Amino acid sequence: MTVADIEKAKSKLHPGFRKNFVAYFAQYSDSTTIHGVRYLGQYGRSIIERFWWFLVIGSSLYLCIKLILATYDKWITSPVIVSFARSPTPVWQIPFPAVTVCPETKTLQRVYNFTHEYHRFHENPENMTEEEIEKFNKVSLVCNNRLHTVGEKIVDDSVFEVFNEVAPPFDDVLWQCKWLNENQTCASLLTQTLTEEGVCFTFNMLENEAMYTNNVYKSANLSQFGIQAMEWSLESGYATYLGTDTYPKRTIASGQKACFSLLMTLYEPDMDYLCKGAVQGFKILLHNPAETPKVTQHYFRAPLNQEVIVVIKPDMMTTSEGLRSYTPNSRLCFFQDERQLMYYQMYTQKNCEVECLTNITLQRCGCVAFHMPRNQTTKMCGPGNALCMKRAEAEMHTREVDLDHANANNIERCNCLPSCTSLTYNAELSQAYFNWPKVFEGFQVNFSEFPGVAMSRVFFFFKEQQFITSERNELYGLTDFLSSCGGLLGLFIGFSSLSIIEIIYFLSLRLMGNIKNYGRHYWSGSTELINNESFKNK
Repeated sequence: MTVADIEKAKSKLHPGFRKNFVAYFAQYSDSTTIHGVRYLGQYGRSIIERFWWFLVIGSSLYLCIKLILATYDKWITSPVIVSFARSPTPVWQIPFPAVTVCPETKTLQRVYNFTHEYHRFHENPENMTEEEIEKFNKVSLVCNNRLHTVGEKIVDDSVFEVFNEVAPPFDDVLWQCKWLNENQTCASLLTQTLTEEGVCFTFNMLENEAMYTNNVYKSANLSQFGIQAMEWSLESGYATYLGTDTYPKRTIASGQKACFSLLMTLYEPDMDYLCKGAVQGFKILLHNPAETPKVTQHYFRAPLNQEVIVVIKPDMMTTSEGLRSYTPNSRLCFFQDERQLMYYQMYTQKNCEVECLTNITLQRCGCVAFHMPRNQTTKMCGPGNALCMKRAEAEMHTREVDLDHANANNIERCNCLPSCTSLTYNAELSQAYFNWPKVFEGFQVNFSEFPGVAMSRVFFFFKEQQFITSERNELYGLTDFLSSCGGLLGLFIGFSSLSIIEIIYFLSLRLMGNIKNYGRHYWSGSTELINNESFKNK
């Protein structure tokens, strides 16, 4: 055998990396289940065929990856879908709404004539004593806040005593109360509440001890019920063993036979039209028992000498436990254990907004409004800070709208996402003239006992025995995402989980087996061994 023959034999025994790779790829392409790959590696295929299948496989792979990335983006950015619950929820599983009633009459003219004092202050303030000016400043806080924006910048806790002194008394306003259509004393059902409207009256709201944290200074100026054990929470609801006598209260039926009703009175001689304007009567707000009322934002009116029927339609949103693994900004809600407020024990979106406004007002004005939660050292703003408080509220809304400006200036946003379990109450209203004088005449009541009295009656009850709850669920879970990816890969290139195992096998076990059987130069296992005795002897 010549030297050339020996070198030729060696080249067959020791092919280069490129030849080994081509041979091994041909072996893989003959075995793989991925569509089209076999035509790239088969021996005997022309360059045109290989190039054609390379374009086809590349295009399919490009479209497949593009669609998978779109699916992944949807999974990350919109993981939540809101749908209706599979079964309706009975009304006894939720509390009856808290009802806050605020008389438009803030000052009894027989006790304090705000109109007279207003003109005295703006025409001849030198004729008023310091005590009279101080009292006028405090009373003006519950009247039209555009009327009086000068005076004391800070007020003390005596402002609550002034509110109680000039406001319509509890027993005068609330004349008759019914719960579940049965007469009960109003004092056992409602309590005085401090809102931005001044002294109001609230039914079925959580007590201060259940509502606020220990960071809040709980003023004793307004009456409260005795401490009651809270038997309800937003996420878990009522325990199954509880009966109908719960706190907060709940009803067991719908319709007027299971209603809450109020018969309220005001007296024409006591109405001050400069303080609150031309519309007299009552502002009424339905709200979650775990939320403090914001009467000026969402309310309806109960006019004088009218009977108002309020048909309640609950709106409840729940969230599946499968969404706990997502961030709050992805699912757009907070579970109760994810966001602890400084002033409120129970997180709701409205409580968060109140707390945020309180913090911004304190930061900008050095004080907070009299109705805001505060600690014992925080000062309360007087009428001289009315404009500052307005600007603080406007700033809070601006922060939420102008996100780019807030982020660029490192301004802390409220980030008041809804609670993952939220409960609101919508109302359908109807009203008619309340001809109560004829009823009094029928009972032969002496009208001289009620000079200038005006009455309003309001009924509250659920519209239906059950209602449909909305649920947040996963739009794409991990299983759904993998199923979508697998469907796309199978549709375009016939790829499956076994295809991945097959590739791993050819890059590991199969490769190591070939090297073991044929040596390092024969790892493809596709080159025939040269059985040449003369070559071996040489």
